[in-house]
Amino acid sequence: MNDLIFQIVVFAILFGVGFSFGRYYEQKHLKELDAWEAKLAFITLESNRMATSIFEGQLVSSNVVISHDYFKYVIASIQNILGGRLTTYESVVERARREAIVRLKKEAAKVGAAHIMGVRLSTTELGMQGGMVEVFAYGTAIKQPKDI
Repeated sequence: MNDLIFQIVVFAILFGVGFSFGRYYEQKHLKELDAWEAKLAFITLESNRMATSIFEGQLVSSNVVISHDYFKYVIASIQNILGGRLTTYESVVERARREAIVRLKKEAAKVGAAHIMGVRLSTTELGMQGGMVEVFAYGTAIKQPKDI
């Protein structure tokens, strides 16, 4: 009986530590994304496929893979059994999407663009149990000549 209680206590402590570190790094990542989004706000995005421009364009792309932590996996497993929205995974997908767009804007800034046309996002679930999310973003970075 004492062995069972010891195992439960150890599990609870490790689970709490994992939750705390996972939460800390998720919040840190969200703050970094907020800072980069503010810094790259001058680059506008447009998803219209049929848009045209008289300026030079260049394909830019970005790719990001983000995994969930063990706590989110346990909670999502419980939610999956009970049914409904998997809110723990929604934050993982949202972080991956935002990171992919930030990286796309960084690539556009490298080539001197201030606008990205035809932006597309592709989301893929990776892993046997769906623990990782890959987001691939691409679009056409439009470079405006300096003399205009």
